[in-house]
Amino acid sequence: MAVRTDRPANEDVLVLPRLPDPAPPAMPAELEMLRRASLPPAVVTPAEPAPIASLDRIIIETPPPPAFDLSILEREKRLPEEPSPVPQQQAGPIIIERPAPPEFDLSSLRIEPPQRAEPLAPLPYRLAIAPDAAKALIEPHRQRLKLKPSVTDQIVAAYETRDWQSLWLKPDGGLAKPVAGMVAQLSSAAEDGLDPSRLLSLMPLSLSDLTRATPIAEEKRAEIDLLLSLAAVAYAQDARGGRLEPAKLSAMLTPELYLPPAGEVLERAARAETAEAVRNALAGYNPQHEGYRALKQALARLRAEPAHEPEAMASMLKPEVLRAELPANFMDGTLLVPGQEDARVPHLRLRLGLPAGEKPVYDAALAEAVKEFQRANGFKPDGRITPRTRALLQDIDAPVSREQKAANAPDDLVGMLIANMERWRWLPPELGRTHIFVNIPEFRLQMMDEGARVFETRIIVGKPERQTPVFSDKLEFLVVNPSWHIPPTILRKDVLPKLAADPTYAARMGYQVIRNGNSISVRQPPGERNALGHVKFMFPNAHAVYLHDTPGRHLFRSEIRAFSSGCVRVDQPFALAEHLLMKRQGLNERQLRAMIGSGERTIRLTEAVPVHLAYFTLSVDENGALVRKPDLYGHDSRIRRAFSL
Repeated sequence: MAVRTDRPANEDVLVLPRLPDPAPPAMPAELEMLRRASLPPAVVTPAEPAPIASLDRIIIETPPPPAFDLSILEREKRLPEEPSPVPQQQAGPIIIERPAPPEFDLSSLRIEPPQRAEPLAPLPYRLAIAPDAAKALIEPHRQRLKLKPSVTDQIVAAYETRDWQSLWLKPDGGLAKPVAGMVAQLSSAAEDGLDPSRLLSLMPLSLSDLTRATPIAEEKRAEIDLLLSLAAVAYAQDARGGRLEPAKLSAMLTPELYLPPAGEVLERAARAETAEAVRNALAGYNPQHEGYRALKQALARLRAEPAHEPEAMASMLKPEVLRAELPANFMDGTLLVPGQEDARVPHLRLRLGLPAGEKPVYDAALAEAVKEFQRANGFKPDGRITPRTRALLQDIDAPVSREQKAANAPDDLVGMLIANMERWRWLPPELGRTHIFVNIPEFRLQMMDEGARVFETRIIVGKPERQTPVFSDKLEFLVVNPSWHIPPTILRKDVLPKLAADPTYAARMGYQVIRNGNSISVRQPPGERNALGHVKFMFPNAHAVYLHDTPGRHLFRSEIRAFSSGCVRVDQPFALAEHLLMKRQGLNERQLRAMIGSGERTIRLTEAVPVHLAYFTLSVDENGALVRKPDLYGHDSRIRRAFSL
């Protein structure tokens, strides 16, 4: 933008337009005083004294501007005239008027008095031990307890992460409060069916010394801290099933154990600042499932109640008297049911400790005694004298009631309880929001959803010589109209000998024999005769077992249903399929049955469902009574031998 200039009458003077004043700088009064003191006295224009921080004008001394000879512009016009002399401009001060800056109020500043410093907390105690020395100290104890070899390295790594700060010692070298909580939990390990002597053997001091407040000798501090940590880790791993390797007991026991790493256990212990917090942290490694808690309560009741002979047993004869009074095979004969008159009834009343009746009638009182006998021995309490119940009645040593069983063999029942509690440790900490639970000795399948049982049905499990394995996996898909590719074990033991003995065997069974060089495989196509029935439920696993339908429906009427070659046959397979598919995929039983006969149909689940093939011979019913199931495969005995129970 062009700047307008006004030329006055005197052509020798150029007047520039006035420019706007610059913004006044904010300047504290003290700085202004210093600035004024630094100026030469002659430069400052005399004025009345102004108060501090009040500035009326600023005088800036500048040199005179260079003279600009305007006559040059007119020289061509005036030639040959002589130019007029240009008067010299007088140098002088330039006065710039500007408002005074705002006052700077020092009273607005508050100076806080210095805070009193809090005393610093004492630094945690650091262990004076090298990593190799720590490993050498831990390793013999780890081997004695048969913990995993990785435990030693994990404990040392946990301390290295903490820069070798102590977990259990106070800064002065005394034992911290959480030690008492850990010792209390280890001492009460028997309440959870664990071995307290095994765990307390790691204590580097006596229990009384562990509760004292006096400092530990410096040369013992590292050893004590490390062994206390090993004891905490040993408890946590024992609580998760680390005392045993199930597969070494039986090839059919292949659960995946969830053993907590040492670093996780010690991190929890480090966060727990009180004895109660440490105790709760360690107790939390035991199974939290309802079935486990019920067995734990039953174990406590059994140990608290002294063994005694119930009044109802007072009239019972001793085993040696019964053997003399009862004839051999006194219960042989046909099926005996309530209301029936039979010559065996007097013998049965004598066997069960009831007084003789007027007539040999299987009356209501005798039926109740038979039901109690069945309960005590893990049978279905229906009062029917089936061949299996009849055989057990003739075993004079078999208890006639649950009370007699507990009184005669409390240690035996304790051992069974501990064996069953141990198998709860083999299950995952979380069974799954929706999951399928198969209890092999109970011959029963349950489907759970959000903690509620939404489906239950009977099952057939493997024979004792071809057991259903114990493990957990995830159900991924099901197949309608499945083919059956006969597994190698069944092919070798069952099918090939029959093929060799009878050339028509394959045709009669509807098998397709497939030869590939020197190898043979056998397939049974879909159909009514297919061994898998109309549907199978697949959770791929190393045992090649699964849940499936069966054409042999009559076998579900048996009380003891151990007939399969390892797989689990389901009594209501399409109802189970509906519960798996209806909620998320909208398929019901009617739609699934409509697929029968239309070729193999694979249906994948949108979300895999955990399946647990478990083995529990003891459980607690809704009345708090122990319910016993047969030890089909002898797993109770294996665990009890391993624990010397």
